[in-house]
Amino acid sequence: GPFISANITPDENGRPHGLTYGEFRNVMRTGHDPDRHPQLGPLLQVMPWPVYSHMIERDLRAVYEFLRSIPSIENDN
Repeated sequence: GPFISANITPDENGRPHGLTYGEFRNVMRTGHDPDRHPQLGPLLQVMPWPVYSHMIERDLRAVYEFLRSIPSIENDN
């Protein structure tokens, strides 16, 4: 079926997808999203997390801070 990406724009607290940096880092390194529905399986299939898992800490922090800086977009669901 069609894949729909998650809304990772900042929440009302400025956190991308509502994740702290530690949570974001864990998702990027493991592919495990804490909000993922169990029926969809344990790993994010569309996100290339196997590649992102090798990013250095500084680059992961830069991605997180960039996502914090973009405007928030409300979910349609």
